[in-house]
Amino acid sequence: MKIEAINKGSEAKALDFQEFLGFTLPDDYFNFLAQNDGAIIDEAYFYVKDIGEYIMFDLFYDIEECIETYEEFSEDFPDKSLVIGRDPGGAMLLLVTTEVGDFSKGIYFYDHSHFFEASNSDCNTYFVCDTFSEFITILEHTTLP
Repeated sequence: MKIEAINKGSEAKALDFQEFLGFTLPDDYFNFLAQNDGAIIDEAYFYVKDIGEYIMFDLFYDIEECIETYEEFSEDFPDKSLVIGRDPGGAMLLLVTTEVGDFSKGIYFYDHSHFFEASNSDCNTYFVCDTFSEFITILEHTTLP
């Protein structure tokens, strides 16, 4: 897996983003933004157990794109969560920062277009892992069968 930064990150930009959101980002994701303001990911996959599928990951959004998707989709997601990236088909990666309703903290795959057979308007968001750091490790070590 190769990570190529979209923009140079900074702690000041990450702090401003966190202030805009009105909630605290997990340290691992905050530190990622402070170093890499978004990143293109080459040849990386993760597995979504609930749908039994391997997903190719494409990129982590830069702060500007995170703000745009937050403003567009925030009402569709649990409080204190945001979209942080996507796969090549446009399905999104959701970071939930606190337990809310049926959602625990962690990383989720959001199949908004219902690409997979298991997805529908009532069920299209699937748990992937507990932390951003764990997600990076998954991307680094997942190989297709």
